[in-house]
Amino acid sequence: MDAHGSVREILLTRRGLVFVDSTGGAPSDDQVRAVELELGALGYVVSARLRERLSRCSLDELTGFRAWACATLLAHRGGDLKHEPLFRSFPEGIPRDTRALWWQKVLVHFLQAQGQPCLFCGHTGTTHVLDPCQHVVCDRCFDGASYSACPSCGRHVDRSSPFFRAAPDRSVPDEKVVFELLDLGASLDEAAKQLFVAPCERKQALSPDDRAALIAIVAAYRAHVLAWLPKVVAVRENVAIVFGVLFQHCGADDVLPVAKRYLVTATDVLRFVAVVSGTDGSLLRETMFKTSPRATETGRFWGRVAALLGVSAPSPRHTYVTIPLRVSRFKVAKLPRSLRRAILGMLEAIPPERLAEDMLRHRSYWVWVGEFVHPHEYAARFPNAAHAFQLVRKKGPDGARAPAYRGWSSRVEHAVAAHDAGAMLACLVERPGELGRRLDHALRLAGDDGATVGRIVQAFAEKVPALPTPMLLTLRSHLSTRRSPAPIRAYWPKGRVAMGALEPDRRATLSGAALDGPERAIVGELLRRFAQRPAFEDGVVDAAMRSVVVPFNERTASASAIALPRGSRVDVPMGKLLRLFLHWCQPEKGGRRTDLDLSVAFYDAAWQYVGVCSYYQLRFEAPSEGQPGGGERGLIAQSAGDLTDAPWPDGATELVDLHRAEALAAGVRYAVVVVNNYHGMPFAQLERAFAGLMLRDDAGGAHFDPRTVKLKFAVAGDNGIFLPLVLDVRDGVVHWLDVQSKGQLEMNNVATSLRAICNLARR
Repeated sequence: MDAHGSVREILLTRRGLVFVDSTGGAPSDDQVRAVELELGALGYVVSARLRERLSRCSLDELTGFRAWACATLLAHRGGDLKHEPLFRSFPEGIPRDTRALWWQKVLVHFLQAQGQPCLFCGHTGTTHVLDPCQHVVCDRCFDGASYSACPSCGRHVDRSSPFFRAAPDRSVPDEKVVFELLDLGASLDEAAKQLFVAPCERKQALSPDDRAALIAIVAAYRAHVLAWLPKVVAVRENVAIVFGVLFQHCGADDVLPVAKRYLVTATDVLRFVAVVSGTDGSLLRETMFKTSPRATETGRFWGRVAALLGVSAPSPRHTYVTIPLRVSRFKVAKLPRSLRRAILGMLEAIPPERLAEDMLRHRSYWVWVGEFVHPHEYAARFPNAAHAFQLVRKKGPDGARAPAYRGWSSRVEHAVAAHDAGAMLACLVERPGELGRRLDHALRLAGDDGATVGRIVQAFAEKVPALPTPMLLTLRSHLSTRRSPAPIRAYWPKGRVAMGALEPDRRATLSGAALDGPERAIVGELLRRFAQRPAFEDGVVDAAMRSVVVPFNERTASASAIALPRGSRVDVPMGKLLRLFLHWCQPEKGGRRTDLDLSVAFYDAAWQYVGVCSYYQLRFEAPSEGQPGGGERGLIAQSAGDLTDAPWPDGATELVDLHRAEALAAGVRYAVVVVNNYHGMPFAQLERAFAGLMLRDDAGGAHFDPRTVKLKFAVAGDNGIFLPLVLDVRDGVVHWLDVQSKGQLEMNNVATSLRAICNLARR
């Protein structure tokens, strides 16, 4: 692949653009039609102008385009991987009684011996020892044509065993497909420029997908992107990404002179060092993983089962847990002497007061980075930078205690601790952005002091023109809710993934006198700004946009093939089968066995728990016969089985089919999709992990059909519980949540997570 290959892939998958270069060839209509048919099998159709261009390119390029486009689009939807659930016959052949199956597996695990009659059917010569788990299974009691792994433990084993029999080939499902359009791009360089400038001009942190696209473009075009940079890049992380990646691919003489115009604060410089060192520049705490050899819940559980049966406990292979440790440091790259001087020079150019205060905001990081920058080697040349490092370290190079320092943030916090709203306001007016962010806090601190409230309102109104539009819109929405307590407060702490936190609203409400002035000032400023925009006579807004939420906190969004802001909705037509999928793979080297589980928890309209479809209940059925629909009468959901490992390179896939009509008839209102880390490595340590949703007409045929993938998203983070979405069964709407909960170190499932699931999903 050429240096621009990754950019071509991004433009193909995100914008449906194809760039064809060569001319002079004359492929036959049959050859072009064959390419169209292959793309159609993946759910894509070419535009008329793209087809006309393909008919004039060389046969070599047409052949290369076919191979590249099909591979890229298939991987984009996850169709390039092996998707074989535990029960290969799924959706047929799923045991009705999960409890009986569980006891059968336990007895096989502990009591079935090689060469002995089967414990259940009594036949001799029907048992087989599977490798490597060494379980002895009977081919009369377990269907070897259906199972893809060990029936007892769910681990992948050597399939050359006589126990396994060939399964029928699965045909292409009979589906009604809504095709996506592929079009001819005019200029690769111009399209790449637009894709580069858009995130640089954005005023909020980038999602993982957008950040990956920005990095790919900078890595491909290198110094050429310097001419594309807008004069102002609002999000400081993006500045660090651009120049940090450039420094990895270009000479320092080309990058640093331009970088100095954009890296204007100490935090900008720290982010730059972080990106050069291989991190994302967000300055969120990095995660280190420690494996602890202690008795875990899994080991204790199997020990209790063994004691119940009167047999010896299993081997201690389950007695290790991976514990994430979060630290405020990163592995610093090798910094050449010239770069260290440049870093100190950029710090030296910042006014001393601002420099010290900014560095103290990220004190732990600067203490660590200072070990590699060696500021006191250049103390004579960069005295302000050396002094700031003394304040950060709280001591000088000779060990002497650094002088006391009290900056702006310290003065604000001191005023808050003293309940002095006037002193707090005196600090906040120095920085309009902080005044906007802390307006609610300042008004609450003022309380019933009308004079102080009036001064805060007047100061805010004077500073409104200096505040960015996104902040004004957020404040306008926030202040409208502050006249009465909220039913519940939801927090979204800063982090790499969304960790929703809920608690009662204990804040004091704000009076009309405190709210009316700021609201009028905000609305007036917004109208003034919008009035200055170019006018147009008519505008058309797609009504479907009402289901898409304005993006917020995109830094924590899951990487996804179909990008949706958190809180958005997807319609699910009645009659469509919802097939949920989860795929994960352990690393080739150094990875331990990892068991993830895909489950669906069901609730009624009052959010009362009514049932589950999971590894411990493979089928969830209505208490009485339901209405006929996509599945069996009364069958609401069923799982394709529980795989307990995902060896490299194929990994493992779990599926759950959900029948909306049957769920609706049984009184189910909400179906919450849950991905649990039951045992093993955290999500972030896996080779890959993703989940998603297919909308199917045909439950048979291939288990995974990329044409029907409606959502596909990465499973990442260090936590035990991931709640990607909720289906409103009555309204036929999927609500995209994309939130996580810490959970336990292991043995996470719906039963142990009911409180977290209900708290996060119902809000």
